[in-house]
Amino acid sequence: MKKILKLKIGDGSANEKYRKIQMLCYLLVSAIGFTALILPNNAGISVPIFVIIQAVFLYFIAPKRKPLLMLLPIFILALNSFISANDMWHISNFFVALILYSVMTLWMMDRLPLKEVSIRFITNILENIFEPLHHMGAPFRWFKDRNKGNAETTRRVILGIVISIPCLLFLILMLSAADEVFSHGSARVFTDFMLSINFTFIFKIIVGFTAGFYLFGFIYSTYKPKDDKKVEVKTKNGDLIILNILLTSILFIYTIFVIIQFRYLFADGNNLPYGLSYTYYARHGFFELLFLSFVNIMLILITVWLTKTKSGSGVKFTKILCYYLCAVTVILLISSFYRMWLYNIDDGLTRLRLLVFGFLFFEAIGLIITFFYIYKPKFNIIAVYLIIGLTYYLVLNLVPIDRIIAKEQIDRYFRTGEGGVTYSLTLSDDAAPEIARLLNSNDEAIKANANQYFQDNSQWYRDNIKSWQAWNWSRYANLR
Repeated sequence: MKKILKLKIGDGSANEKYRKIQMLCYLLVSAIGFTALILPNNAGISVPIFVIIQAVFLYFIAPKRKPLLMLLPIFILALNSFISANDMWHISNFFVALILYSVMTLWMMDRLPLKEVSIRFITNILENIFEPLHHMGAPFRWFKDRNKGNAETTRRVILGIVISIPCLLFLILMLSAADEVFSHGSARVFTDFMLSINFTFIFKIIVGFTAGFYLFGFIYSTYKPKDDKKVEVKTKNGDLIILNILLTSILFIYTIFVIIQFRYLFADGNNLPYGLSYTYYARHGFFELLFLSFVNIMLILITVWLTKTKSGSGVKFTKILCYYLCAVTVILLISSFYRMWLYNIDDGLTRLRLLVFGFLFFEAIGLIITFFYIYKPKFNIIAVYLIIGLTYYLVLNLVPIDRIIAKEQIDRYFRTGEGGVTYSLTLSDDAAPEIARLLNSNDEAIKANANQYFQDNSQWYRDNIKSWQAWNWSRYANLR
């Protein structure tokens, strides 16, 4: 088996036929599986099942097995459709899974530049997403090569059918215009024929087989002969004087800003100038500070990239400035977190606020790694950032964020009499266990709204969950 796995498609070996059969089986299973497991309405448990089937087949046909580890995050993304009733991630999960498939096949082809900080790391992944489109016609070429003797006959038969269809349609139209009985009969046959066609099913078949051919193209590309052409990486050198002046100027302004943060935001806000209220001052500027943190990180990466081949006291001073800018960015994150926290105390959690809190936490992890990168820029920091981002995204797919939000809002309601009860009632079925607590409220209007929430969601469950593919644990546990 190991010997077979190393074969290249089209190498003329005795086992090439066996490899093609394996690939065609993968194509058919992927196409049928995508149609039956991914495309059904409100697909639930069938989505992770599809990924499991993919993993089993790829285990036997992939040229390398270690890259199949990328199927683990894809499985976590698929698991969201089964364990959560929150469908906010479904579209983005599709595109993230597509990117992970691209990474997996690039890994199989040894085309992931992990050692150098290069834009090629990202462009290779994005370009490889379109690579399968070039290979989707391979099965047809195989069929043509296998039936060279009958190719001309097949071509003539297809051409005859293509020519006959418009001729028949023209003839039926003319005869229908000439004879009312023929017109009525042909119209009835046509109507019955159109009513018998399930266009939705046909559309799903087309989409499913397109997906099957696309996934086939991914794996087919891993058997292409390796291109040994090396991409020359040009070394960039930055002017230390210009960089140091730029960083010093930026840090001078940031230093003043940091002093203001400690003087007014983190300490006593009663001495604010210009008649500002502390509530207004503290709850504004979050997104601006978050944007500046991105700018700072990019400036640090560019500076390190331009100076990593230099040495001397000038470079040491540049590194000190980068450390300082990184520390300032940490303070910007703390300021952003504090402002959002104060906003949350007043108005409670929402999906956006919870996502922001999580994002700030993972960005802080990225900044810690950035400190180390400034000291020793010997690894691909972009790849590390992407891994951190993927980890954050996977956590969001596993954590029942709607239930967390509903719990916080309803806790506030029972504790203070205020809370985002109305907002909680708009959340998915994941929040149902917390919303059930509102049935014990002394406010009859809120109790009635909670009852209506369960009635509406239960009715939706009965109307839409009619196949095993759509079975979802969250909806089953909370609405049965």
